[in-house]
Amino acid sequence: MHANFIMKKETNDSNESQLVKEGSKDGNTLTDEQKERIKRNREQALERRKKILEQQQQQQQQQQQQQIEDNLPLEDFEIDASPYVTATEAMKKYCLPQGTLDVCSFIEKDNPRNSKFSKMKLYMRNEIRKRARERWGGLEGLQQERRKRELNKFQKDLDDVKHVFKKSKHGS
Repeated sequence: MHANFIMKKETNDSNESQLVKEGSKDGNTLTDEQKERIKRNREQALERRKKILEQQQQQQQQQQQQQIEDNLPLEDFEIDASPYVTATEAMKKYCLPQGTLDVCSFIEKDNPRNSKFSKMKLYMRNEIRKRARERWGGLEGLQQERRKRELNKFQKDLDDVKHVFKKSKHGS
């Protein structure tokens, strides 16, 4: 059962509009049911407004974060580089493991060396750069990890060379 409402303009000093149940005795009273419905509607409207404001704040935060990520300083090898990076380059230059690459978005292109080879996966350089810096704690951490890996490779090569010379001395 719906109650009919009309807008009644009061002619008193406050000049306020009120919802009045049509056919009520004095024209100014609301039933408890109507008051409860108004209260529920007001609460629902406030909840919707709150959700919309929260969504807008989240969008603004995401946009700000994206701007920060897009403005990450570039390293020398990244200047004028392609926006895409191969899996090999991502693992070597950005020190990322294959598991991290598995969760990154990519596009597939024909292999330029031989079209019969499997397709190349090309990753977005911005995403790879962001993930590498998150993993290694920023640009300095990434550069430090890169130097550490180069030093480990150099040490391994040096040990291999020492091993070869030891064999040749003992073999003569």
